[in-house]
Amino acid sequence: MLLSPTFAQEVRRLRNERGLSLSQMTALVPYSKGHLSKIENGQTRPSPEMARVFDNALQAQGRLKALADAPVRPIPSDDKVLLTYDLMFDQHRSLGHRSSPDVVLAGLRPQVDIISTMARSADDPGLSRGLWLLAAKYAEYAGWMEQERGDDASAAELTRRAVQYAAKGGDPELEAYALVRSAEFALYRGDARATVGFARRAAKSRSTAVKAVAAQREAQGYALAGAATRCQAALDRAAELQRAVSESPYGTKSVVDQVAIATAWSFHDLGRHAEAAAILDAQLPLIAPAALRARTRFGLRRALAHAEAGEVDHACELVATLLDDIRQVQSATVHIDLTAFSRLLSRLRPASGREVAGEISDILFAG
Repeated sequence: MLLSPTFAQEVRRLRNERGLSLSQMTALVPYSKGHLSKIENGQTRPSPEMARVFDNALQAQGRLKALADAPVRPIPSDDKVLLTYDLMFDQHRSLGHRSSPDVVLAGLRPQVDIISTMARSADDPGLSRGLWLLAAKYAEYAGWMEQERGDDASAAELTRRAVQYAAKGGDPELEAYALVRSAEFALYRGDARATVGFARRAAKSRSTAVKAVAAQREAQGYALAGAATRCQAALDRAAELQRAVSESPYGTKSVVDQVAIATAWSFHDLGRHAEAAAILDAQLPLIAPAALRARTRFGLRRALAHAEAGEVDHACELVATLLDDIRQVQSATVHIDLTAFSRLLSRLRPASGREVAGEISDILFAG
């Protein structure tokens, strides 16, 4: 079933087509940047006057007026709709394993808007709840891809939308998981206090799965601050919680043992580099070859751990095998670790690292 775009979707498409940022758009219409964002996300119902203003500003030749006037189109209660979009999500996620975030988001973000619109207009309450939960899943993954692209503001905005959609679908626990995502943002900023703060708030959830990933982020926050005893206690708690969860819906699906990976990186931040390297040596072969993004991210962390443990030549060999994959996945989080490895090579100046250092520089400053 092909649905016409909504007013919000068409405004965003026309603005992007004309190369206008939200800030530039504020000069053409009497709305703030924040209000424009709400309009484009479908959070504000268009009035006739709003439609006229946008139609003139974007030279839509009456199309936006027509979309604003169009009644909400109900969709039939049909489980095939849910099945189709669920299968499409798996395809988006498979693409995300191997492709750049820009490629994934080009197809993923519009689906967030389409499915949430369908959820609002569904004539069957059960179908509506199912669509809201699907919209939440799409929005949460789109948020992760935005983080991988390096846009934390868009990542946070999509995560907030995922929480709203999940609540409409009857799943309040995603709100707690959103706090785990906030802890991740803080972790990559190097803010130990905020990482622990968000993780501890998430740990108040009733969901054991959320508590498990929250404990992992709490441990990583403590490790970032050098609080070894607190870190180990959080890791022990995470392991105990993880054993109680048969299959977690939260966190990366590419890693067999999330607690082991969190332990390795916590040990690295605590200066226990050889132990971190040994754990990652054991865990990397367990990540499916198709999960290129995860293999690249944790493979680079493995190389960093070996380098800090004094095995610089081996670390350079490991990084050399990852360079093409790093170029392919174009991950902002991977680039953070790649920058750290570059600084390490600059400090240690190993003869074996000259060629690798040159290639890393090309990647970091491409374009």
